Amino acid sequence: MSEKIILTDCDGVLLDWEAAFFDWMVAKGYTIKEEAVYNIGRAFGIPKELGKKLVAEFNDSAWIGFLAAQGDARSGVAKLVEKGYKFVVITSLSTDEKAKMLRVSNLKNIFGKNVFIDVICIGTGLDKDEELEPYRDSGLYWIEDKPENADLGLKLGLKSILIEHTHNVDHDAKGMLYAKDWEEINLLIK
Repeated sequence: MSEKIILTDCDGVLLDWEAAFFDWMVAKGYTIKEEAVYNIGRAFGIPKELGKKLVAEFNDSAWIGFLAAQGDARSGVAKLVEKGYKFVVITSLSTDEKAKMLRVSNLKNIFGKNVFIDVICIGTGLDKDEELEPYRDSGLYWIEDKPENADLGLKLGLKSILIEHTHNVDHDAKGMLYAKDWEEINLLIK
């Protein structure tokens, strides 16, 4: 691969999905029962299946087109773009074409028009095996916040960087790179 490419997840890495989702849930009348948990059922005290249904509903809603940048992602991505990097986003958002259009628009509005080579959207919560397979043994960087997906990247010969969140701070895998934010990601990618 001649281009300098970075593979990345979107929600919790580039965009702050959690804050928008929690605002949406509160607007729908739900109450936060437990802070800083990855499990939507536990966070709102609702059955797991209802949590999954609400996540899918949110991901297909207009809200998905207006997420804020995750922490310092905007400046961190800009620094890497200055170094010649482009990004391929692989996100378990939705298979709805309009949701993908909103996602792409949201990313371009925050990060710029010439930053992303591709934005690959798969069904909500699905594994990313098939989408990462073409990059097997490429040694590309793969930035994720979900430990299972970061581990998958390692297994496929990628340089996985797990960006720190409360739901993954205890994860420890041999060969994994860890970063608290995009400033640290920039230090890892030289």
